[in-house]
Amino acid sequence: MSEAESASELDFILVVGGWDSSNTAHLLEIPVHAGVPAYHINVPSCISADGSITHRTINGDIVTTPNFIPLDRKAIVGITSGASTPDSVVQECLEQLVLLKSLSPVPA
Repeated sequence: MSEAESASELDFILVVGGWDSSNTAHLLEIPVHAGVPAYHINVPSCISADGSITHRTINGDIVTTPNFIPLDRKAIVGITSGASTPDSVVQECLEQLVLLKSLSPVPA
């Protein structure tokens, strides 16, 4: 399977790191230019219990996107982080995703 085929199966890529980090901003550009949805967050609380995510766009705007993760099926997520992002922050972001999925209603 090629990288393009693998990327097309992703629901989105989560980019974790400081909003002022040029390194992390470049990590966001890669999936965006490949046509893969991507969300750059700086703290786990950017992922809300209401199913929205507050993130930095490729042009630097901070926006909130509702219903960013599929709740009616499994989600296939890629994750990357800036070089200076602590592993614990990445772990907490993953925990937020798992918590959000676990609290979602089970489809009938």
